[in-house]
Amino acid sequence: MLLRRITEHVKAQNWTAVALDFVIVVVGVFMGIQLGNWNEARVNHETETTYLELLQRDLRTTVDEVENQIAFEQFQVQLANNALPIIEQSPSELRRRKLGITLNRLSGRRTLKIDSPTFLDLQSSGRLGLVSDPELRSSILSYFFAAQRWEAVIEKNNAHFVDDGYSGFMDNYSIGYWLWDDEVMGSAPPGIVSAILAQQKSSIDPRLTQAGGAMLMAPRDDAFWDEVKVRLGKRAGIASANQSVASALRDETAALEEKITAYLEGRL
Repeated sequence: MLLRRITEHVKAQNWTAVALDFVIVVVGVFMGIQLGNWNEARVNHETETTYLELLQRDLRTTVDEVENQIAFEQFQVQLANNALPIIEQSPSELRRRKLGITLNRLSGRRTLKIDSPTFLDLQSSGRLGLVSDPELRSSILSYFFAAQRWEAVIEKNNAHFVDDGYSGFMDNYSIGYWLWDDEVMGSAPPGIVSAILAQQKSSIDPRLTQAGGAMLMAPRDDAFWDEVKVRLGKRAGIASANQSVASALRDETAALEEKITAYLEGRL
């Protein structure tokens, strides 16, 4: 209809009307483009908000996971420290059992794995650009790349110092497998460890545990105990190092979660 009207105005050489029609067309096209851009920006903003809220949820889950890792590593350090006064006791069946449980539990290790389905989705789909703030986007990328490195550090520590070093030592001396006993040890392990031990206690035949361990009855000044103390020191050291890494990861995770919160609340 507008085109026919413009044609009629041209034939009548009504240039004022033609100019007005042209302005109407230009304004209409401009408004249509602006409306489309506004709608696209609104959709992108809503999608960005959804992704960031999901990312916050993932980060809070990560903090819980890392807190469990810290508790586990602290328990390993505590076990190693508590072993020293037990070693100094005179040989007895109770001492043998305490040392068997302690040395066995120190051969355990915990793998730290940081999962964020939201970040994987953003990365694989090429939607990281939806995070419109360049500084926040850079912080998100830097955090997850750093998290991968921290995971790798803990895994390498566990593989080299715990699996190959400490556990190999346990096998060489046939210390055997010992289930945790609250009465013998005088306390229960922390929650993250208790869940694992409860599963083991319900599924492993007791006749398969506490076997061997003849060396645990050796005199306390035996050369064997000098080697044990060396291994305990290394085991405590690597647990402490893992704890430091996990603590740094926890702090960085909390900082990124707070930065996202501030952005969503308009404080950035």
